[in-house]
Amino acid sequence: MYVLTKPYILYSGAHAAARKDVRKDNPSFRLLVVAPVAQNIHYHNEWGKIMMSGRLKVRAILTFVLAVLFYLFFQISKQNPALSQVNAFAEDPYDAVGSFGVQLAVFTALLSLVRAFRPYHGKKVLDGQKLLLLRGEYISCLSVVVTLAADVVAIIRYPSLWMGLAAGHVLAALLAGMALLTALVGWLIYRSTRNIIVPSPRGVWTRAILISIVGILVLALYPESWRQGVPGALFTALVGEVLFFVAVWAFVMAISPSMEMPFEDFIDDLASVYRWLKARTGHLAVLYNMFEKMWDVPFVRPVLSWLNPRKHTWNVCILIGLLMGFVLALAETAAEGGPQQIGRLAKPLGLFRRDSGDKMSLGAYQKKK
Repeated sequence: MYVLTKPYILYSGAHAAARKDVRKDNPSFRLLVVAPVAQNIHYHNEWGKIMMSGRLKVRAILTFVLAVLFYLFFQISKQNPALSQVNAFAEDPYDAVGSFGVQLAVFTALLSLVRAFRPYHGKKVLDGQKLLLLRGEYISCLSVVVTLAADVVAIIRYPSLWMGLAAGHVLAALLAGMALLTALVGWLIYRSTRNIIVPSPRGVWTRAILISIVGILVLALYPESWRQGVPGALFTALVGEVLFFVAVWAFVMAISPSMEMPFEDFIDDLASVYRWLKARTGHLAVLYNMFEKMWDVPFVRPVLSWLNPRKHTWNVCILIGLLMGFVLALAETAAEGGPQQIGRLAKPLGLFRRDSGDKMSLGAYQKKK
């Protein structure tokens, strides 16, 4: 929670409780402009830093390594000349599931890595961040699991495409290796976080299982004739996207349901990364000053307000999805869309806090006159 103590100074409520002598001219504060909220914010520099434990950091690193290997598996299976000829899951809707799975797995793994290594202020906030860290890692693993399940459905449906061929056996071995690695990382995450897992409401596991069964049936029985033409190709890709995000969302809600508790969101994560870079790259101070002054330009503020995810959720979700799709398109040298459905996972992942009128829930900024 942030409290307005002066017309232009914001500081953490946790800091105020610990330090009653906070003043505008205190050298322990450093001014930082956060673009999404377009306000001048003073962030606490050294007082009360709390870091994640080494075990949680190792877990985040393993999740990120899994996501990178999954990305390499996805690219190699499509780009390698030999493997691409026997790749049964290179066509939609299976390829759409894989495309969105890679994007979400890498994004959430990278977000978890940042949250595992950045400092926090206050034990209550840290407890909330541990739950978000767990969710991010589970979402990354589930993205891999759902994609591999779709791949398995594809190779079972089209066995003649790969069975009996050396490249087909290599592809199957790579698929099995990814499945084993994902199971190992998922088990390590569960084993190290059993004490912070939130009990699931009744019926959510049944819902997740039913959704997965329906998804498998759709992938197994999807008519090939529906892929023909531009409208058919777009519809087929949309089917894969919906199946992927609904399945991941259902299992995330079963494994780690949402809880109302204090937390720092994606904007806070970006601010922490910015402060870290600014502190360690002092030779770029001129660029940082130009960057911070840019937010005082009058016509920039309305744009930033429109992009503020705490006020307008879907605007930034769509932009993030398009950006992720653009990055993947560059990697694949093909035009692939971005996951606008990522907004459905924004709340359990803790990407941002939602505005409600003049107040923001879960530790948002509050004005104190």
